[in-house]
Amino acid sequence: VELPQYEQELKELEEKRQQQQDGKDDKDESPNETEGEKRVKRKVAFLIAYIGSNYIGFQINEAQRTLQAEFELAAYKARFITAQNFGYPFKYSWSISGRTDKGVHACAQVCSAKIEMSLEQEKDLDLVVEALNQELPDDIRILDVKRVNRSFCAHTARDRVRYQYMIPSFVLSDVSTTRDLFIKAGCTKNERDAGDPISPEEMKVLQPQMAPYRVTPEKLNLLKEVLRSYEGTHSFHNFSKGVKNDEARADRYIVSFSVEDPIVFDKYGTEWIPTQVLGQSFLLHQIRKMICMAIDVTRGAAPLSKLKDGLSRETKMRVAPAPAQGLYLEMSYYSVYNQRKRKMNAELPDLEWHVDQKTNAYKRWHSFRNGVLMPHLVAEEHSEGNFIKWLYQQEFINDYDSHHKKAHDEPADKQEGDQMEQMPAGYTPVASDEGK
Repeated sequence: VELPQYEQELKELEEKRQQQQDGKDDKDESPNETEGEKRVKRKVAFLIAYIGSNYIGFQINEAQRTLQAEFELAAYKARFITAQNFGYPFKYSWSISGRTDKGVHACAQVCSAKIEMSLEQEKDLDLVVEALNQELPDDIRILDVKRVNRSFCAHTARDRVRYQYMIPSFVLSDVSTTRDLFIKAGCTKNERDAGDPISPEEMKVLQPQMAPYRVTPEKLNLLKEVLRSYEGTHSFHNFSKGVKNDEARADRYIVSFSVEDPIVFDKYGTEWIPTQVLGQSFLLHQIRKMICMAIDVTRGAAPLSKLKDGLSRETKMRVAPAPAQGLYLEMSYYSVYNQRKRKMNAELPDLEWHVDQKTNAYKRWHSFRNGVLMPHLVAEEHSEGNFIKWLYQQEFINDYDSHHKKAHDEPADKQEGDQMEQMPAGYTPVASDEGK
């Protein structure tokens, strides 16, 4: 994807770099004068919110539109990073608490960097917030900026993170009911595009029939039970991509996985179930795969024993990810950093955006989550039908029974060569390579 809007700005940056022949980086010195204005360097943490739909992900990726690239360009335009440092994040000590995948949203992403600012901005960091937001696109917002100590790293200092996944209730409908709806709409297994299997005309038929579904108390309780099964320390090698069962990084600690009361958005009539998972850190696709397994157990497409098998280090199986559109990073926590900072740098503020609801930062966070992110998530499903397409794939392209049979019929090396993301409903045990 070409980004022509950046071409002139990047050309100007390169010209400035060519004019700076001394090659110095400005890691610790504070510039005295910049166009007659005294500026200082300070290490800060940014609380960032964004809608991830229009981005390939967070981390800079050449020739792709990413959130980090947008932030860096805005920081340069607002004069918080120099032309010499632009394009070299390590020069301004850039760090991010955790990368998000393509299409995933956030209302509490935390990044840290050493930036230049005016004396006025140093006294009132809300001016930094305003300056960056003026340069950023509307789907990225800076919610807060706080001073941190020089050694602070947004990634290593974060000790917990909370994600929310919104589940539309209709995906919990019984397998037989779901199949009947698809069949009556003419959506059966045929020569369809696996990535985009439902036509706009078929979507218009399916959405009004699925939207009125309301989860029963029994199914809601089952979903709660299923999600609680993830709590504690387990090996999540089956719930990621490229992680082997003998790797230490497969072990993750889930503090809690809870379910809130269903919500109905009157504009579209679909009921949504908010789920919240709190943990120390997560693997690639882990939350989306945990949700996929939980949905299939709740709707009767897989037994609960299959989920528990998937958490066993001795078991290998394929689990597909649920749609990215339901996932967003809701809150980041820095409890250990706060405790240490109070002893060493008590004058610096705590990184606790969830505590005081009267602060401007909390109000911005709450406003973005409820006024921007949630309406976008609901409208996106109404417009694109991602969960309906995913549910079709679960039922007709890669249903559980056929993949269970496939796992026993095909050689293990053939199974291992398949791409996990091409098997949306496959909870398929494969031969272990232990001892090979």
